[in-house]
Amino acid sequence: MTENGHSALELFWKGFNIILFLGIVYYFGRKPISEAFGNFFKSLTEKLNASEEELKLAKEELNRAKESYEDAQRRYKEQIKLAQETAEYVKEEELKKAQQIAGRIREKAEEAIQIETKRAKEELLHFGMEKAKELATEMLQKAFEDPQIQKRYIERSLKFLEET
Repeated sequence: MTENGHSALELFWKGFNIILFLGIVYYFGRKPISEAFGNFFKSLTEKLNASEEELKLAKEELNRAKESYEDAQRRYKEQIKLAQETAEYVKEEELKKAQQIAGRIREKAEEAIQIETKRAKEELLHFGMEKAKELATEMLQKAFEDPQIQKRYIERSLKFLEET
């Protein structure tokens, strides 16, 4: 007998039982755990691909919005120039009418510019959120390449599975 009250044979059998238990857990649990990790990484990859496609679509929408914005600005400038040329050739009585028309045109053009600017801001915000999501995904993937992090993740997962 040892000082703790356990014999060497008793300690041997306890150790043997623990090793046997861990071997059984490893034998039966390795395939489901590896499949779970495989499915997890597959879903991450699919989400990343979907995010990239959404980013591509967002960029295309942003380009269309920029073109529309530039076209609205061009039309605005052309309309202002036309209103000024018309005002020069019109008599003094017609000058007031031309100024009213030019004022209405400016308001409409400014409204169109404001609408396009708002749409462009929303698209830029969406693009920023997608980019942040993409960067976060990349950071997680890089961090998960570290064997220590993988080991901690597996240990936590096993601990969680044992608790449930």
